[in-house]
Amino acid sequence: MKRNIILLSILVFTGLTSCKKYLTQLPEDSIAPQTFYNTEAQLNSALASVYSELGNTDESTYSRFLSLEAPGANDEDYFRSSNTIAASWYNVNSSYGNFNNCWRNLYAGIERANLLLANIDKAQVSQSVKNYVQGEALFLRAYYHFILVSYWGDVPLKITITNSVTETSFPRVPAKQVYEQVIQDMTTAEGLVKATTEWGAANTGRVSKTAVEGILARVCLYAAGRLSDPTYYPKAADWAQKVMKSQLHSLNPDYKQIFINETADINEPKECIWEVEFYRDAGGVYSEYERFGSTVGINNSNLSYGFMQGNYLATGTLFNSYAAGDTRRDWNMTPFYYSGNDASKGKINFASTYIWGRSVAKWRREYQNSDIITNKNFGGTNWPLLRYADVLLMFAEATNEVSGPTTDAIAAVNAVRARAYNSLKTINLTGAGSGYTTAPTVTITGGGGTGAAATAKVSGGKITGFTITNAGSGYTSAPTVAFSGVGTGATADAVLYTAADASLTSAQTASPAAFKQALQLERSLELAFEGHRKLDLIRWGIFLKTMKDMIPIITTQAPVNSNNTLGYSGQANALAPYNNVSERDILFPIPIQETTLNPAITVNNPGWN
Repeated sequence: MKRNIILLSILVFTGLTSCKKYLTQLPEDSIAPQTFYNTEAQLNSALASVYSELGNTDESTYSRFLSLEAPGANDEDYFRSSNTIAASWYNVNSSYGNFNNCWRNLYAGIERANLLLANIDKAQVSQSVKNYVQGEALFLRAYYHFILVSYWGDVPLKITITNSVTETSFPRVPAKQVYEQVIQDMTTAEGLVKATTEWGAANTGRVSKTAVEGILARVCLYAAGRLSDPTYYPKAADWAQKVMKSQLHSLNPDYKQIFINETADINEPKECIWEVEFYRDAGGVYSEYERFGSTVGINNSNLSYGFMQGNYLATGTLFNSYAAGDTRRDWNMTPFYYSGNDASKGKINFASTYIWGRSVAKWRREYQNSDIITNKNFGGTNWPLLRYADVLLMFAEATNEVSGPTTDAIAAVNAVRARAYNSLKTINLTGAGSGYTTAPTVTITGGGGTGAAATAKVSGGKITGFTITNAGSGYTSAPTVAFSGVGTGATADAVLYTAADASLTSAQTASPAAFKQALQLERSLELAFEGHRKLDLIRWGIFLKTMKDMIPIITTQAPVNSNNTLGYSGQANALAPYNNVSERDILFPIPIQETTLNPAITVNNPGWN
């Protein structure tokens, strides 16, 4: 979709004249609805303008604000810079620009969708074309309302076009009414949009049938929690199961490859059901770029490897939540730093005890296409809106709320976990050999994975054991272990983690409460930094407690002093968002620009007046 976006920023449908006859003529110097919404190309151009607000380049939606700032800080990560004024530091007011810009752009997308929906019937195209265009427009209108109700609560519900610039009075409606409209629109859209197989892999930014179903599962889960209405849980389970039964999606066998693909602009719709597709060409002429890729990542100043500021740091709490053998940890947060913040100078591994200054590293610009990697701040990394792993976890959560930890629900979680346990567990020495006056080089090859490395220990001319320096990932079978150097005859077998290592324990599935707790943790382990954690904590009713519980953890565990070499900004900075956050931060404030111009909004969200 991104490669064909035609942004229709302004649609002018009126002409000014004192002659009545002239009012019956079509204006020649503007785009009129009578002539524009006629062909499939024109409909897709209008639809592209609705999509464009997902990645608006003013950074107020998924280019940066909705991907990084709005969902943070939480118990997964925090912003490391000092003296920061940002939503993720919980120290802003209703005049904060990103609140207004995000609000404005979401409603711009809604208005564009309404305009398209109001004119689609007259288009001279087949019914099948009308169906998919109407379905996508309905879904996007609903999705923008879903973002608004998630972050702002009661908001204006806008399902008709604005006829005049003098129309400025739009009252807020209860969140329940917004959720009901969102579900109604998305349900209608599900029967109109195309399947992902009809669009092909090059269109993961375009809404498909299973994308609608997966997002509907999310909407129903949010409604169940935010509205305290358990009747939404079976609906969430049903929508998630539709995706699962479609047999169109599966887990990528290699966790890290998901995010390498997104960074390299490789579309892979099996797992990545829906993404915001960003793009920037070498000259920057045709682009809908993102900035989150340069904001996160492993601190690096060498443009040839992709500039990354490393501004978001993972918490030690998240680090400690990963069990031994879980390969997601060392991909989601970096286990190393670049010497001199320059990737060309090599990697230096962190000490195993250094867990509070590791950068969020899920997306690494070194994998970005060569034509854009040298742009310092802007790139083309795609943002995941819906992954199949999330669908499995949502199915398990919703099912548990209805029926407890069923076999199917447990299997869904274990499938997600099994993917993460595909690394080297140990190396068993089967033959000590002889003549090893120095440690031989250990080579680990095959098995379908990469990255495993180890060193040998020797004594009395024999190999006595091994130290695994990198467990690798992506192994589907045991790799081969070989030795080179002085000495002969040594043999060894590589042992991988198994499904038994990955599976939830009997204690974690013993009751609905225990399974729910395991699910809450698993969502963080799997979906870390993808924008879900804060809203998950809020819908579970544990946001403020979780945030305040971080204070004694940081005070007792995080180093007091900063370390610029390692990218750590000190304990005071780590504590700031958790000290600042309060009950008011469960919702954003209605932006001051909106309350100033919209006479129907006279009361702001609690704590923001």
